[in-house]
Amino acid sequence: MANSGRGRAIVLGAGMAGLFAARVLSDAYDEVVVVERDVLADDSEPRRRIPQGRHVHGLLSRGHEIIEELFPGITDELIAGGAAHGDVTGDVRWILEGRPMRQPRSGLQLVSASRPLFEHATRSRVRALPGVRFSEQTSVVELVTESQGARVTGAVLTDAGGTTTTLEADLVVDASGRGSRTPVWLAEWGFPELEEETFKVGLGYTTRHYDIPHEAMGDDLSVHVVASPAAPRGAVCARVDGGRTVVTAYGMNGDHPPTDEEGFLAFLKSLAAPDVYDAVSSGTPVDDLVPYRFPANLRRRYERLTSFPDGLLVIGDAVCSFNPTYAQGMTVAAIEATVLAEHLSRPGEPRATAYFADLARKAVDTPWGMAVGNDSARLGLVAPDSPEQRQVGRLLAAAAEHDEVAVAYVRVVSLLDSAEALAAPEITALVGQAESARPAPRGGTGDREVVQITTGGLTFDVETSGPQDGEPVVLLHGWPHHFESWTDVVPALNQAGLRTIAPNQRGYSPGARPDPVDQYALPLLAQDVLGILDELGVPDAHVVGHDWGAIVAWYLAAHHPDRVRTLTAVAFPHLDAYQQAYRVDPEQQRSSRYVDLLTAEGSTQYWLEDDAARLRELLAGADNALTAEQQARYIDFHTRPGTFHAALNWYRHGTLLDGRSDMGEVTVPTTFIWSVADESVSTAAAGMTAEYVSAPYRLVTLHGVSHWQPQEVPGLVADEIIARADGTAASAG
Repeated sequence: MANSGRGRAIVLGAGMAGLFAARVLSDAYDEVVVVERDVLADDSEPRRRIPQGRHVHGLLSRGHEIIEELFPGITDELIAGGAAHGDVTGDVRWILEGRPMRQPRSGLQLVSASRPLFEHATRSRVRALPGVRFSEQTSVVELVTESQGARVTGAVLTDAGGTTTTLEADLVVDASGRGSRTPVWLAEWGFPELEEETFKVGLGYTTRHYDIPHEAMGDDLSVHVVASPAAPRGAVCARVDGGRTVVTAYGMNGDHPPTDEEGFLAFLKSLAAPDVYDAVSSGTPVDDLVPYRFPANLRRRYERLTSFPDGLLVIGDAVCSFNPTYAQGMTVAAIEATVLAEHLSRPGEPRATAYFADLARKAVDTPWGMAVGNDSARLGLVAPDSPEQRQVGRLLAAAAEHDEVAVAYVRVVSLLDSAEALAAPEITALVGQAESARPAPRGGTGDREVVQITTGGLTFDVETSGPQDGEPVVLLHGWPHHFESWTDVVPALNQAGLRTIAPNQRGYSPGARPDPVDQYALPLLAQDVLGILDELGVPDAHVVGHDWGAIVAWYLAAHHPDRVRTLTAVAFPHLDAYQQAYRVDPEQQRSSRYVDLLTAEGSTQYWLEDDAARLRELLAGADNALTAEQQARYIDFHTRPGTFHAALNWYRHGTLLDGRSDMGEVTVPTTFIWSVADESVSTAAAGMTAEYVSAPYRLVTLHGVSHWQPQEVPGLVADEIIARADGTAASAG
């Protein structure tokens, strides 16, 4: 547009938001002055005041469209400067919840460059604009106002030599970032308190540049192992300018990637997929490991203010600062610049209240909702088995199978399309088609087969057995065993026509072993089971659990009765009953003392030192009733690197005794098998369990049998499972 005869505009900050603002302001003002505290050197080194300057940066597809509109030809300039370029889906390996997404050509251009190159190219174009000048190494002392703060008329500036000047302006645009002083100035001028919304994420990431040979990544320009609720660690490995590959690993809630070589590589190896680790392992580092911490998403709710000074607007991170792992920052700043341009195109001076309302609606609301929603799920604040999260899982699974779903998903996260696009009939149909096409349980009658099933970014070893068309029975093991604890129960179930599905659960399967203890929360353990059933195409099943497996089974029955046909809990009562007894019953309090040995600092070493002497003693004890062959099997399993420590995380999480259980009522037909001789569960806890079941219920009370009924009395356990499954179980014990 032609200049509207306005005088001078000042932009506070020469970051990307400030550069975008300066570009659109140059169409409306005779002079635009960009004030920046830093030295704006034209080289490849990150600026000192850009704390993320060395880390991976991404410009989403919507941002790329806008930057090309604002600066025609800048894409070619970035490529000439060494940026990698290609197709956002065709040349990027997206790994979502452990699955590689399909890689069709989307027609959306990817430009992968370092932050210094993005800034240098954009700043060069802004410098060349008529009427735009930069005031480097200059600090803003304060803004100048009149009418008791009702209007901003300029800024007081101090240069590197300490000289202070006052620069008049018709408009000041604050693009100074997260540390913006506008909220402080508003308070000083007597305006209503500005509402600030924060969402703590405790994000930390570590970055290093590598020389990685082409064959290590193939034709892919970038590899993204995306964090998920089940596996909340992630990493990006992207080719950038200078012939380098930037690798940024990240974790939340204090689970930060280390800054030493061994720890960083171990972190990469722990991701839901090995792709980034494999690429880095073939490369050579070209600089040091650099950390960065991001405590919280921050949104300043300017749109909720009823009054605001004339002559002042705010843009970029000064309005909203997002979790940087979603790469939304530069793109949102570009969208905000289009909002600013729209308001500048109107007659008269821009009205702050209208500008902030549009900024929220058109630029901030959607990415803020996406970031906070994803962060809530990754932090475990949203139940992983909620309908919303299950729908996300179905969508991502479909993106691994259908090109159209993959492109639709990327267009939404790239801020090109709204989330409603994912509910389009054609996408919904493909999601349903992918779900129905998942493999049915494998193996013929009597065949026992161990398969690997990936769900939620984790890979589980699952033993399946029995007739393929038999009613499915899920068998969940306890501690310190694994799925072979059901070895003597399975044949009888298969002979009765039941199909058995016995997973090695989270921590026990090598591919499902997250490090953070908070990843062993009960909802996540239950979601693993539901995900395995989904992958096997099983809508609902009879659920059986022993020991810790029984706790997971109780949770599934209470929270997902639509997925649980019947419940058979072996050795462990309803968790609410157990915790109620623990509060009031001295017998249960004594019976629970063993938990201290499993959760104390150094517990892993305690049990495994001296060739696992204490674990051997435990498994050989009379209360375990295990044969020598069974003992040897479990010793071999739990002395494999990492297994025993991960299994103890079930206890370390605190679910058992934290007193916060609110599992709730069970409404499916239930059998509870308990032994009077069991040293870990009191009579009171067993008796109270009936209070939490409002469906046909059977208590089977055994005498002279240990806690380990599936090994000691497998025939009895099998008979009770079969009776419950076929509806012949009595309602009394």
